[in-house]
Amino acid sequence: MMNLFKSFVCCIFAVTLLGCGAAHVNTKIHSENLKNYKNVYLSKVNVYSLESSAKDNAKLQAKLKNWQRFSKHQLTQTLQKNGYKISQSMDTSNPQLLADLDINVKYGNRALRWLVGEFGAGKGRVHSILKLKDARTKTVVYHIESESDLRVGGAGGDMEKVLKNNIYKLMAEYKKQHNL
Repeated sequence: MMNLFKSFVCCIFAVTLLGCGAAHVNTKIHSENLKNYKNVYLSKVNVYSLESSAKDNAKLQAKLKNWQRFSKHQLTQTLQKNGYKISQSMDTSNPQLLADLDINVKYGNRALRWLVGEFGAGKGRVHSILKLKDARTKTVVYHIESESDLRVGGAGGDMEKVLKNNIYKLMAEYKKQHNL
């Protein structure tokens, strides 16, 4: 009976430490014509939270700024490794892509994740959208989305890890689709 109890406690402990949902990546628009472009202008990289509690939380706002820098760096590296030159300004006279990376972070409630997160309480979520548009026409030529969530985890889980894994998966899918 004691071994059964120990096994149960170990199982619950392991589940609590894990808790990061895998990033689900979905390509909405895929274009083979991306090879016609040599330059990319990063028109927008935005990491934000729509939660009302996030607006007044200076600590979370600082994290969002750091995550925005991280996301912009990952996007820049991925595009450069794909052979694109990152432009400092938008140029409609030559073929150019505009890159928009939009990341919505729902931080959730860490305490609830710690206590009853296995049942969805306090769940955190990261939703990322990468769009590449033709600079002249503003037509979306590539659109991919990634969704990750955090239900439980040691001490309520680590949203930074969830966000970084989300971005890594998003960029990995982009590389895979473009044979990098």
